[in-house]
Amino acid sequence: MRTKIRWLVVLALLAACFACSCGSKVVRPANVPADAVFVLGAKVGWWQECTASVGGQPVHCRIWNQGGLILEDEAFLPYDGAAPPKAQDLKIDPNPPFSGPDRIYLTNGRILLPESRYNELKRFVDGLEGKPVQPE
Repeated sequence: MRTKIRWLVVLALLAACFACSCGSKVVRPANVPADAVFVLGAKVGWWQECTASVGGQPVHCRIWNQGGLILEDEAFLPYDGAAPPKAQDLKIDPNPPFSGPDRIYLTNGRILLPESRYNELKRFVDGLEGKPVQPE
């Protein structure tokens, strides 16, 4: 009886390990720069990289999927509406509270959104943050 229980425990642990990809290592695709940060998602993750603004211009960010396909490559604006972050503040959080393929969380708590979809994503993040969502 004890042997059966041990085998059941071992099988359960192995199943859990395969289900959560325990021990799997994320491999950086060849086209993703060395300074890009891998950001964890619920089931997948994204590579993110931002370069500082020059002369008050927006920050430029790129987001790749785990396989290296570019998802975003454009100017990003701060969710809080304040000035763009300075170079020393562009530290990407690798495990943010609400990660996604269309937003960047910085370690200082600021969030960056793509300029082309800013209004749409601002409403979405408002909901995530528990703020009243403004109608379109």
